[in-house]
Amino acid sequence: ISVHKSGWYAVVTTDFGLKVTFNWQSAAFVTLPSNYMGAVCGLCGNYNGKPQDDLTPKDGNAPVKPADFGTSWRVAEIPGCVEGCKGVCPTCDITDKIQYEKKDFCGIIRDPEGPFRECHSKVDPADYFEDCVYDVCLYKGRKDVLCQAITSYTSACQEVGAKVHSWRTSQFCAVKCPKNSHYEICATACPATCGSLAPPQGCEDVCEEGCACDEDYILSGNLCVPFSQCGCVHNDRYYRIGEVFYPNGQCQLECKCTQDGEVECKNFSCGPNEKCMIENGVQKCHPVGKGVCRASGDPHYLSFDGRKFDFQGTCTYTLSKSCGVEGTHLKAFSVQVENVQWDRMRGKKKVSVTRLVAVEVYGFTLIMRNKMFGVLVKFNNLPVNLNDGAVKVYKEGRNYVIATDFELVVTYDLVYHVTVTVLGNYRGKVCGLCGNFNGDKNDDFQMANHQVTNNVNVFGTSWKITIPNVVCENGCEGDKCPNCDAAHKAVFSKPSYCGIIAAANGPFVACHSKIDPQLYFDDCVFDLCASNGEGNVLCDSVAAYAYNCHLAGVDVKNWRTPSFCPMKCFSNSHYELCAETCSTSCPGLTEIVECPTGCTEGCECDTGFLFNGQTCVNETECGCYENGKTYKPGEIIYEEDCNTKCTCNPATGLVCEKYSCPKDTKCMVKNGIRACHNTDPCKDANCRVQELCRVEKGEALCVPKFTGTCWAWGDPHYHTFDGYNFDFQGTCKYVISKTCGTLDGLVPFSVNERNDNRGNTAVSYVREVDVLVYGYAITIRKSQVGQITVDGELVNLPVQLGDGEVTVFQRGNTAELQTDFGLIVTYDWNWYIVIKLPSSYYGSVCGLCGNFNGNSGDELQNRTGQAVSSVIEWGKSWQMPDQDKDNPCWDTCEKNCPTCDDNDKKLYQTQAFCGALTAQTNNVFQKCKDKLDPQAFMNSCVYDMCLNKGDKKMLCQALDSYNQQCREDGIIIKNWRKTFGCPMNCQRHSHYEECASPCQPSCPFPEEKQMCSGTCVEACVCDTGYVLSAGVCVPAKTCGCSYQGRYFKPGQQFWADETCGRLCTCDTTLGMVTCSDASCSSNEKCTVIDGERACRPVSYGQCTASGDPHYRTFDGRKYDFQGTCEYQLAGLCSQHAGLVPFNVTVQNDNRGSKAVSYTKTVKISIHGATLIISKEYPYKVLVSIDELASLPLDYNNELTVFQSGRTAVLETVAGITVSFDWRSTVTISLPSTYQGVVCGLCGNYNGKAQDDLSMPSGQTAPDGTRLGESWQVGLTPGCSSVCQGPWCQACSDSQKKVYEAAEYCGIIADKAGPFRECHSHVDPTPYLEDCVYDVCQYHGHQGSVCDAVEVYVSECQSRGITIHSWRTNKFCPMKCPANSHYTLCATGCPTTCASLTSFATCHRRCAEACECDQGYLLSGETCVPVGECGCSYGGQYYKKGEAFYPEDKCMEKCTCGENGAVTCQEEKCRKGEVCKLLNGVKGCHPEGEAKCVASGDPHYTSFDGRRFDFQGTCIYVLAKVCDDDKVNVQKSFSFCSLMVTQEGRNIVIRTAFGLTVLYDTVYYVEVVVPSTYQGRMCGLCGNYNNKGGDDFMLPGGKQTSDVTAFGEAWVWSRCWICVIQQEEEHQYTDSGIPRQKLILLTFCPSRFVIAILTFSVAFA
Repeated sequence: ISVHKSGWYAVVTTDFGLKVTFNWQSAAFVTLPSNYMGAVCGLCGNYNGKPQDDLTPKDGNAPVKPADFGTSWRVAEIPGCVEGCKGVCPTCDITDKIQYEKKDFCGIIRDPEGPFRECHSKVDPADYFEDCVYDVCLYKGRKDVLCQAITSYTSACQEVGAKVHSWRTSQFCAVKCPKNSHYEICATACPATCGSLAPPQGCEDVCEEGCACDEDYILSGNLCVPFSQCGCVHNDRYYRIGEVFYPNGQCQLECKCTQDGEVECKNFSCGPNEKCMIENGVQKCHPVGKGVCRASGDPHYLSFDGRKFDFQGTCTYTLSKSCGVEGTHLKAFSVQVENVQWDRMRGKKKVSVTRLVAVEVYGFTLIMRNKMFGVLVKFNNLPVNLNDGAVKVYKEGRNYVIATDFELVVTYDLVYHVTVTVLGNYRGKVCGLCGNFNGDKNDDFQMANHQVTNNVNVFGTSWKITIPNVVCENGCEGDKCPNCDAAHKAVFSKPSYCGIIAAANGPFVACHSKIDPQLYFDDCVFDLCASNGEGNVLCDSVAAYAYNCHLAGVDVKNWRTPSFCPMKCFSNSHYELCAETCSTSCPGLTEIVECPTGCTEGCECDTGFLFNGQTCVNETECGCYENGKTYKPGEIIYEEDCNTKCTCNPATGLVCEKYSCPKDTKCMVKNGIRACHNTDPCKDANCRVQELCRVEKGEALCVPKFTGTCWAWGDPHYHTFDGYNFDFQGTCKYVISKTCGTLDGLVPFSVNERNDNRGNTAVSYVREVDVLVYGYAITIRKSQVGQITVDGELVNLPVQLGDGEVTVFQRGNTAELQTDFGLIVTYDWNWYIVIKLPSSYYGSVCGLCGNFNGNSGDELQNRTGQAVSSVIEWGKSWQMPDQDKDNPCWDTCEKNCPTCDDNDKKLYQTQAFCGALTAQTNNVFQKCKDKLDPQAFMNSCVYDMCLNKGDKKMLCQALDSYNQQCREDGIIIKNWRKTFGCPMNCQRHSHYEECASPCQPSCPFPEEKQMCSGTCVEACVCDTGYVLSAGVCVPAKTCGCSYQGRYFKPGQQFWADETCGRLCTCDTTLGMVTCSDASCSSNEKCTVIDGERACRPVSYGQCTASGDPHYRTFDGRKYDFQGTCEYQLAGLCSQHAGLVPFNVTVQNDNRGSKAVSYTKTVKISIHGATLIISKEYPYKVLVSIDELASLPLDYNNELTVFQSGRTAVLETVAGITVSFDWRSTVTISLPSTYQGVVCGLCGNYNGKAQDDLSMPSGQTAPDGTRLGESWQVGLTPGCSSVCQGPWCQACSDSQKKVYEAAEYCGIIADKAGPFRECHSHVDPTPYLEDCVYDVCQYHGHQGSVCDAVEVYVSECQSRGITIHSWRTNKFCPMKCPANSHYTLCATGCPTTCASLTSFATCHRRCAEACECDQGYLLSGETCVPVGECGCSYGGQYYKKGEAFYPEDKCMEKCTCGENGAVTCQEEKCRKGEVCKLLNGVKGCHPEGEAKCVASGDPHYTSFDGRRFDFQGTCIYVLAKVCDDDKVNVQKSFSFCSLMVTQEGRNIVIRTAFGLTVLYDTVYYVEVVVPSTYQGRMCGLCGNYNNKGGDDFMLPGGKQTSDVTAFGEAWVWSRCWICVIQQEEEHQYTDSGIPRQKLILLTFCPSRFVIAILTFSVAFA
């Protein structure tokens, strides 16, 4: 047998003619003489001259598929190997294929004029061409794959002696040859070597491409050396100079090949714990066994001998080092660790973790540091190979590894898990925290002075390495040490936590016998306890066990899942349980570190990308791998004394040239980089234009000279970094500021904002702010106080991202985002945004904040840097491409733009308004004028006031903007809010402070002292005992949990992964987040909508009851039912885990026709609340059954009610939506998760319409009436389940025909009508039938036609289908209330005065409705001028001037006043009043009432029940308020405070304050007064003091017992009176009303008096 190197191949030849060649990479060839025909088998076939039977498997007799054939010849399994493809087989796109067939790819092989033209006749290029296209296509055009394919054809051609012309170029498949050699297309296949100067035997000298030695050089092994450097031949083996070997397989001799080609040998014997054997192809004394020591987590140490201990020191310690190796052939080494206090601990307990690992060996110091991806030697790119393989540093899976040639291996995961492995020959020869490795764990606490201690702190401290000027601590004692209580232990021991390590049926079972899981399990529980359940601590702990299993030779399968610890991979790579990074690595990489034999879990490059030692890159981004080191493309390296400068060029390798350092520079190493550095460090620092250089500890630091500020407020009035002021009213999304141009090390960022127009198209306001920085997308939205979204997920403040690169918290009333490079963005969740930027960014930004170059004259530049002529053009050029499709936007006002006339301008420039900013005298803002010119603010203020018709909020906004900018300059202006009437709207449990600390105590750590800077802020501050929790003030004891840098509210649930597989809850009893395995049900999918990740239904079912109740069930069954009682429409019938119980009932009424009934009230019970939407209270809703609330309403963040079109829409967190139009149509939409578990009039939602008429008993009802009766849940007076009376007869055919005509219901189905486009989506037939039915019962009344058509219209519009105008002045005109107009397709989410969070995420389609006019907004049910908007408080909206009591006892009365602010005062109910709900309004209401009656002849009954008769015939005071100085009586009345109605024959007058007067127009009068008037009344009705005996009180207050005297004393003569006198005594008036006594009710300025006129007069 002979083995030699030929070209790029190893060649094995035998004396019987077998020849095997392999290129050490991917091409193997076997050549056999013909006498073996028919006598061989395997993947190469049977060699019988017939290709068709070559795929016959090992034990088969007929050919099979290639995959099966290949499998049959498998002889061994390699970890991670597969037969066929991993996962889905990649395919090749036909267009790619065509591209790769061209001449610049594989086409070169078969090109008839190409370099292989002379080979085509000898070796058919077709197969090679196809293989090439196949491979290159699968690898997405990778050049190295292409070159390998062409090289294969080259070899095949040269093998048969065909001539191949040169085909490689410096740009195409260039070859890097080793030192002292060069590439030849036709080099000799049998080169001379040092071993035998003649060509090797059995070598056929053909021509072969390869690297040939230069002139005067010869092959020594695989390197070209000068002849003088040839090695030695010993026993027919060749050895290189300096090589050490042990001949005869005995290790009794150690021989070395010397410089002069002689072999010198000396006697030798193996040391203790060593054995002479061959390992990895090398014969020598190999150590027996090995020891592994580890430090992980919160330092838990496990010594070489298996002793386990925890040590909390935060200094630098010797983990392990060689001791007493002098005089042996063992090499010296040292491994040190630096520990730090663990930042996750929030300072409660002393816990330390590893931050840095340093290995000293062979004179090198290699450092691996926490989160620093690389290694510090004199360079830090991986991999590294030092001293010809003596030390190697590389990345394996998620660990960084330092390995030496004596098999010391140190690994670190850059977080907190370190392992040290030494071989058995170091037994008893090591010391440090890892112990002495002598097989006895009892003496492992051996200190540096060789004594043994039992105190872990003393032991640890003895191995401390003293570093000057470093403050650190050694260990912890007593209470300072972490501990874990039983409740927490129980949670963390579950299989969804650390339990996975030790679980008997878990993924680690195979490893339990090799490595005891108990230690790892205990450590895991301990660490989770110390970190309060942090998810990444769990994953790191489990990964530590998995990695140790891997080291022990057990590869654990699938412990990571998409929901449990998924591994995040760097870009262009994906997670594999058994990752092989080497198979696709950059060329040259594997020459530095050989590929690991097995595989380990980690990240594998995506197709088309190559592994460069650390990450996956494009082929062109591979670096240079030379002299055992890795260089990045373009990297410049200076050799020893900077006399050589080398540059990495990936195509050709390192290119070096002579070099000498310029003047004033010196060759030195700084930050691990050798270069010519300036003697003055500031000259090297290259500080930017607006940076200063400071030298600290010999290092130059560039610090910004100043901070630039840009702001936008109100109607965006912008102020750029350079001080240019402008207004721009676009309502789209714009770039305010982003980095542009060459950044040269600056962190890129972008800040965008979206504006909206609140009721006025001429103005726009900041609606949301997006900040893109460090790969995060952070959005702060209007009204979402205390919350932001990060990468699309809604999170509570405070938030910390990355390693503190970005933090967002609430400062005063604003959200403040800070970055570690000085960018600060604040937004007050309403109308004011400020950006601060350090001057390092001078001239490096662009956008609407300008270019920050100190010149305010050149701001108007578009994206390409060209100047534009107008602000509108400029704004337009910075519009973002991703505009919101649902909300059209504009860059400027197009039509009906409000204008501003000069008189208004003059008014608002006065000192009472905006002029206050610039006034010369009595100016509140005087002391700031020198610092900040108020003129621009004043102009903006006038503009806003003018366009918004004097809206006071605009004035307050302008003054506030000026005030805030003054504060930035440290000037605090007091009392301006009082002076101008601009109160701040503070929510419950908070109060206004003029000068509050900017950092208020906030959850999750309210007791933590914050580092606070900056001037004090005006803000709403939580009351004593309350702290901020996600923007709301809560009692300090009720904070939620902190987890992974985010804050969660108590009880808040969230998914911890992207696949909804791990559900977490903030558990306040344990004070932490707990997680468990969960998943979405079969009819749900995991999605993120409006920032919330949740299991969402795949579909929704809808049920409608409309008109005369025509019911359409969830499954589409249609029936009619005319009951007028209360019925269950839909509800959850049986408890189901994960489904929120709900119930919806309806009560119908019959609108004056007994034959039909209409929905009157809808009652919804869900999330512990009951809401009623009733026809009696249009555009309002009753909360908790009897409290009226205006819309929109947000109830506990669990349900919201708002008006969309003319409909009330109730949306719940559970995904259930109920809508009711306050007239006759109710709709329920249910998520598919409720399929089959609901019941009621809407059916069971199981997808089958035929069983929808199920009664509660389970039987099927024969018809709608029986079904309805069975679901009756309540009675109302006079209600019935069926139609009763003569009007119930059905509609005749002739009537039906009439009503089916176009002027009635026919419009619905008219093929050319306004709904034609909807017919194909919603069948009009049933709607037409319903319409005819209703209209018939109402004898053609147009109102019923319109109602029925509207049902069809809303069904079409809810599906987003366009309908055409269908109302006319004669047919169903829609009358709109004041300040609004009819719109066919009005937005489904109308802008309202309310600023409540939940409505930012409304997604309703357009609907026909009355839309507020320009300049008006919806306030409850009416459209009001923007300036008349009310207040949002505690999730509810209140109109301006409205008073309300926020809690149950009426202890506090709040009023919605100016500037949208609510002010509250303590209040007690007066005597005679009690706190209760009356007509839906909570307040101090009279606790009772008293009635006084005068009847017949006059017989009187006083308020206190005294009866008497009195026959006077004048005008008398029946009742009046006497003691009015002590009682607060309503003094002014508007006409609305009075209601006069006729009820039967009675005329009734009612007032808003509770007085009722009834007169039957014959002889009966009744006066009712509320109990608040107790003891305050006088007149014939008495004094109402609950004592009948003193009722005969005279006007002066004296008593009498004489009825006549009492009566006459109350003759009435005070106050104005209007009496209609009749001349003639007719029995009847003209109008036929009999003459009567007239009751006259008069309102004097301050009292009410009831008098009776006893003369006859016509009742008018």
